[in-house]
Amino acid sequence: MRFRAGGVRFSVEPDAALFRVEREAIERLDLDHVDNAQAPVRVELVDSAPWTSDDPALYPQREPAVQRWIGDRLLCSHHTFTAEIDPFAGCVLLFRREERAYPLEAMIRTVMMARLPLVGGLPFHAAGVVVRDRGIVFFGPSGSGKTTVASTSPYPVLSDELVAVNPANPFDLVRSGFWGDCRESGRGGPAPLALLVDLAKGPAFRLMRLRPAEAAGRLLASAPVPLAPPLWSRALAVVAELVQRVPVYRMEWTPADPPWRRLAGLLAEATART
Repeated sequence: MRFRAGGVRFSVEPDAALFRVEREAIERLDLDHVDNAQAPVRVELVDSAPWTSDDPALYPQREPAVQRWIGDRLLCSHHTFTAEIDPFAGCVLLFRREERAYPLEAMIRTVMMARLPLVGGLPFHAAGVVVRDRGIVFFGPSGSGKTTVASTSPYPVLSDELVAVNPANPFDLVRSGFWGDCRESGRGGPAPLALLVDLAKGPAFRLMRLRPAEAAGRLLASAPVPLAPPLWSRALAVVAELVQRVPVYRMEWTPADPPWRRLAGLLAEATART
C-alpha cells in the first residue's frame, strides 16, 4: 500500500499483513499512485522484533515511544511495537504486538521527521494554513495557541499539530495528515511557503519581523527531528536557508481579534513587491 505523509513517499509491505485499523489510518493520508517519482520509504511488517532488550524502560506503557540513535539506525520501541529505521536507505522493520493503528502511525510520523532533513525539508510541530494560495506556518511552544489560531481560520487548515516544509522554489508547505485537537478540514495544499509565524499570546495584535539568527533558534525549537547527529546537521542547514528565503515574524495576538485580515494584507503586499 503506497501513500504520502509530509511529502515523503511510503510503501507498506506485505499488504496482506495490514490490520483494518491500519488501512483506515493510511486512508486518512494521501494515497500515492505515482510510479516514476523518487523511491518510497519501505516499511516491512515483520513477524519478530528486529532487535531485543531486557530493559523495561525501552517499552513504555504510555506514549510517546522511545527513540535511540545507535550506529546509523534509529531504534524505536513501545510496549506495542519494536522498530528499526534506516533513514538514509529508506528502510523500516516494524514488529507489532497489538492490533492497533498506533505502531504504524508512530513509524510514519518518525520516518517523516527523520527523512525530511535528508531531502532538504523539515517537519514542524505547528499549525499550517493556506491563505490565498500561500502557506503560513504558525509555530511555538505548547500553549502558544497553534490549535486556537487554526480553529479561527476562515482559510483551509492543513493541520493544527504537525506540518512539513518541502524543498521547492524555495519551499512548499505540505500537510502531514496528522492532527491535534482540531477536526480535520480537508486535504489542501501543498502551497508555496510565504510566512513563518512564531506565536505568542498578547493583549492585542502585534507583528514583528525576526532577524535570521533569532528566527533560526525559534524554528529549531519547533522542529521535531529525532535526536541523531547526522539528521540534525542536515536540519541546521535547512533552517539556515529557510530563514534567508522566507520571512519569519513573531506575532502577538488574542482570539478576540483574529489575525487573518492583517496577514492576508501582508501577503498581498509581499506579492505586489515581487
